[in-house]
Amino acid sequence: MRRTKRGLAVCLIVVIAGTALAQEKVPTIKEIMSKLNKPGGAYPTISKELKADDTDWAEVQDQAKSFTKLATLLGKNPPPKGDASSWGTLTKAYADNAQALEAAAAKKDKAAANSAREKLGGNSCRTCHKAHKN
Repeated sequence: MRRTKRGLAVCLIVVIAGTALAQEKVPTIKEIMSKLNKPGGAYPTISKELKADDTDWAEVQDQAKSFTKLATLLGKNPPPKGDASSWGTLTKAYADNAQALEAAAAKKDKAAANSAREKLGGNSCRTCHKAHKN
């Protein structure tokens, strides 16, 4: 009887935790882009640190981890305009480049981190904005 109650309690906790995670609100595209790119955001902070001679790798690693999470959530939003297939392809590439940045930061590999950072900006922004930004 005791095991059954304990088992039911564990199942209830798992269901409640799963429901809470499922209800976690996906930030809007605007919220994600602001957190990533506005002054003080992940991209400018990472860029600044990677340009420094004495890179604060703990800061780069924290920001890269946040970047990956937000970049992954980006694709969970519907595209503001344009083809959903294109949106899926571009947001997946963005998330993949964020993961590459996070991996390079974990290894403290400045060259690889800069390469991944460059893929997250510039042409990547223009391509996606041209196809999908209102």
